[in-house]
Amino acid sequence: MSLESRVLERVRPDAEEKARTLRAAESLISRIEGHALFSSRDMEALLVGSVQKDTYLNSPDMDVFLVFPQDCELERMASVCSRIGDDLLEDTEERFADHPYVHGTYAGHEVDLVPCYAMEEGAKVISAVDRTPLHTRHITERISERQKDEARLLKAFMKGIGVYGADSRHLGFSGYLVELLVLHYGDFLSVLEAGSSWRYGGRLGGEPEEGFEDGPLLVIDPVDTRRNVASALHVDSFSLFVHACKRYLERKDERFFFPRERRHLGTEEARAMLEAAGTRAVTLSFEVEGITEDNIHSQGRRTEKGVAKALESHGFSVLRSAFVADGPLIVAFELEDDVLPASKEHCGPPVWMEHSERFLRRWSHDALRPPFIEEGRWRAVVPRDLRHAKDFLIQKAEHASIGSGLRGRRMYVLDHEESLHIGNMSVMTALLDSRLPWDI
Repeated sequence: MSLESRVLERVRPDAEEKARTLRAAESLISRIEGHALFSSRDMEALLVGSVQKDTYLNSPDMDVFLVFPQDCELERMASVCSRIGDDLLEDTEERFADHPYVHGTYAGHEVDLVPCYAMEEGAKVISAVDRTPLHTRHITERISERQKDEARLLKAFMKGIGVYGADSRHLGFSGYLVELLVLHYGDFLSVLEAGSSWRYGGRLGGEPEEGFEDGPLLVIDPVDTRRNVASALHVDSFSLFVHACKRYLERKDERFFFPRERRHLGTEEARAMLEAAGTRAVTLSFEVEGITEDNIHSQGRRTEKGVAKALESHGFSVLRSAFVADGPLIVAFELEDDVLPASKEHCGPPVWMEHSERFLRRWSHDALRPPFIEEGRWRAVVPRDLRHAKDFLIQKAEHASIGSGLRGRRMYVLDHEESLHIGNMSVMTALLDSRLPWDI
């Protein structure tokens, strides 16, 4: 039995699970259609996504869409969806993508109950999710029974290496994109063969229209040629997939599908790794109560980039950064050094400019030595304020481009030693353990 066959036996739902999942979906659809707020004259309840397409892995989530006519007000759609969800689902919470939807559980399955507008193929969308019923129909009409399992293999592979999901956590390949790749190339191994030679900016599908943003992969949506199905794909997820394709084809291993759990570094391990590199760590921690799971990773990613840029602009050299959001949002930075020299060079105007005299008046007394000319400009060696990374972040981090949802929240700044506290080992592991998932 091939490795792929063995993997498929583990990830493909058996007949009993399929029957149980379909019974739950049919029951939920029936109860929605029987709800007092449901009107069969201008509403439709549809099972969409991987369950409807039969490309799902074990223990699937269910996506149920409430389809409204295009003249319906969004507020009414959201209200009806919310009230039906509260009545029929358990553990409900309102989430937000392009517009509000309801997440909850039903008969042991996680469910997204999503309002959308009815849409014809090729028509202009009102909201981004309007295409989803058309995506489901497009795949179900074209995918073979064999290709359903090929899609399962590709999803399991991408999940194992950490690039499955177009959500803000993964910035990877959506389920629909996976299915289009299988339809385009034929099967799992053919996708990997092609993926191993992908280059940035490649294109699949029909002729693109004007206005597509630059990105690692352009996949024209067959139901809406104005859309790139791979628009959420980050260059790092794209690159990791290309590399994983090469390595898997060289040496097949189940760990590409089922990676071992990454053990958190101990405090002394992390300390030794930083000492060996001659680097230092500094960490930010934010309270995130009230921020939705959908939003927390985009907030963390923006904060990581914004604070790294602020550190660099002040003179700290950032070698690597990482964040985790499995409790508070913790963002860590590995620096060449967390203490800057006592002085820095301050570059002034060209000597012939009128305001050069202002520079001389300012720095003739406050500089550590008299101003000097270099490459036609006045320059001065001046005292540096905020030499320590922790002091800089305490005073300046909130002025960096941190996530808007984090502004005004309580923030803690930890220096090198404090960052090695046992409670931060998840983020220190993310920062320092750069092994790829299949190498663990």
